[in-house]
Amino acid sequence: METTTAYWGNSLGFRIPRALQEISNITDRTRIRIDAEPNRLVITKIEESRKHIPLAERFKDYKGDYNGEVVDWGDDVGGEVCD
Repeated sequence: METTTAYWGNSLGFRIPRALQEISNITDRTRIRIDAEPNRLVITKIEESRKHIPLAERFKDYKGDYNGEVVDWGDDVGGEVCD
């Protein structure tokens, strides 16, 4: 299947025809890897291996024992206001 390149800002882009989208299972915002070979671009879909972990599950072992520390960054410089 053929398509034509076009500038997109400072980059060069092209459209992937629907038939190729369906065959390759590439949709909007799909992460892909592009490898360059002489006279050829190879596009590979990146299989997402990260599973969504709900926030409650991420903090299930947190006991509330975090103690932040105050850091002295020195005297104020410039127009910032630090209280």
